[in-house]
Amino acid sequence: MRTNNTAYRIALVALLTAASLIVFVVENAFPPLILPGAKLGLANLFTLLALVVLTPIDALIIFLIRAVLGNIIVGNPSALLYSIPAGLIALTVSAVLIRLCMDKISIVAISVASAVTHNVVQNLVFCLTSGSTAVLSYTPYLALLGVLSGVIVGVAAYFILRYLPTSVYERAWNTLKNNKNDISIDNGGKTVESN
Repeated sequence: MRTNNTAYRIALVALLTAASLIVFVVENAFPPLILPGAKLGLANLFTLLALVVLTPIDALIIFLIRAVLGNIIVGNPSALLYSIPAGLIALTVSAVLIRLCMDKISIVAISVASAVTHNVVQNLVFCLTSGSTAVLSYTPYLALLGVLSGVIVGVAAYFILRYLPTSVYERAWNTLKNNKNDISIDNGGKTVESN
């Protein structure tokens, strides 16, 4: 692994983290959608992109930094109690689907599965910590909101992966060649493959 490629990969992770954090803070400046605390979760786009073009570890770093710093910046550190477990499980779902099913299902479907998982788990964590099951009635609405959010994030990820020149991330991708097997990304007719 060459130093310049490693530095490029670190820079790409930093860029995705910064973009994710900015979108998180801006989105939190707007009032919630329909239900208290409900957001579209547009910052998840950058975690999803990291899962596809980098590694689950890179995506995990982006998620954790965004969750911790973002909630501190917006003055809501108590939300970490709900967002960290939900985010970790949703990230795991996305990583497994990308690893096992990327050639069978779309990036939009993966994004929807992740968003629905996140919302449902967050609601369950709230029920467990508060000792109240009253908010379980919100679960169907949160699942529907997750579908909407997942579609928006997934479509955005699709267009970015399809039309963003591979040169933007191919140096970072090349540093991972020895760590991945038989994964390819179709990028508007261009394919980046590992081993």
